[in-house]
Amino acid sequence: MDISTVFTELEAAVHRQLQLTADDPDITEAAAALISVLEPALRQAGTTLAEQAALEVGAQLPDYRVALVISDGEPQLQVQPREADVEITAGGNEARLTLRLPESLKLLLEDAALDTGDSVNSYVVSTLASKAKPSKSGRGNRVRTSIDL
Repeated sequence: MDISTVFTELEAAVHRQLQLTADDPDITEAAAALISVLEPALRQAGTTLAEQAALEVGAQLPDYRVALVISDGEPQLQVQPREADVEITAGGNEARLTLRLPESLKLLLEDAALDTGDSVNSYVVSTLASKAKPSKSGRGNRVRTSIDL
């Protein structure tokens, strides 16, 4: 999706309307100020529409995972086949893994876990399990993709 193109088209439409004002400097200045103030709100509206599109497409494609990714400030929908879910049983945690990660990532994980109502540990385990694919050797799971937060 290209929000910048939409914003450029809106700006061009405003400038076409300004031509009707016989180049009144006060109106031109007010229009420029309005465009400047509206840009962040319009970008957010575009991202919100992309989020809604991702949810709608995801609801219609149950065998696929639809994710909204922001790349270079522009929202993009990514559609990928769903992997078979790895079964996670309560109390079945037999392995321990210590991670060193930046404080900023730790805070993101805590916020994401809070949003889902999970503990950080449960959130990380579920997220990793949904991203891990069984290896061909049968010796466990290997993560072969990135984790979207």
